[in-house]
Amino acid sequence: MQKEKYVQDLRQALTDTNSSVTYSFSLTPSPPNCSSTITLAYEKVQKDISFRLGSVSLNVVPEPAEAVRGLLTHSLERGNTLERHNQALDEENQRLRQEQQRITAELKRYAAGKEALEAELYSRFVLVLNEKKAKIRSLQETVTDLQEARSSEGKKKGNSGKLDQTADQEEAAEEDEYGGSTDEEPGEEQTNPALAQPTQDSFTPSPLDDSLNDITDVAPCRKRRLRHLGAPEAEVKRPHPQTSQKKR
Repeated sequence: MQKEKYVQDLRQALTDTNSSVTYSFSLTPSPPNCSSTITLAYEKVQKDISFRLGSVSLNVVPEPAEAVRGLLTHSLERGNTLERHNQALDEENQRLRQEQQRITAELKRYAAGKEALEAELYSRFVLVLNEKKAKIRSLQETVTDLQEARSSEGKKKGNSGKLDQTADQEEAAEEDEYGGSTDEEPGEEQTNPALAQPTQDSFTPSPLDDSLNDITDVAPCRKRRLRHLGAPEAEVKRPHPQTSQKKR
């Protein structure tokens, strides 16, 4: 058994009367041949098993009244000491109780102030949050407006670009048509002298006209040219069909 446990059990056995553990005490007289002493034994009883805690030899006191007086005096002094100690403990407990009450009141006051401060801060936070939300909404609306404006400008630019492209294509087509017409005019001018040449040459007939007009078939026309060269005067007297039509 440990020393602390033994001291606790011994103290409970000798002083505590309201313990749940049962203790037994026994006085055993000494044999007649020995001195007049008595043995005091104390045991701890637990579940029908007794553990002997110790024993003390008691001698006979020649003056028991003095011994009793000493015991009583010691008991009174010890009682007074314990009473003063209890009074000091009561005063300390009272002081601690007052301190506890003061701390409790301070805590309640701090809790009330904390709740009021939290409510105020929450209300301010709500106001700031609403302002921030309003700013964010306005910024989002501005961004959407800018995006829509940019998209509309892009569409307008795309449409204008398409219109410019179509206009350029139309101008290019017109220029092509104009260029084709101007290219055709010299051809016509070139063909007109060819058409007008027989009119001028009709007044000055040449024996080579038939050979120039009959350029498609060269081989059969050689005999013709020879015949025409043999009779140039007949060719001169015969008028050209185109000149006759123009005169009409």
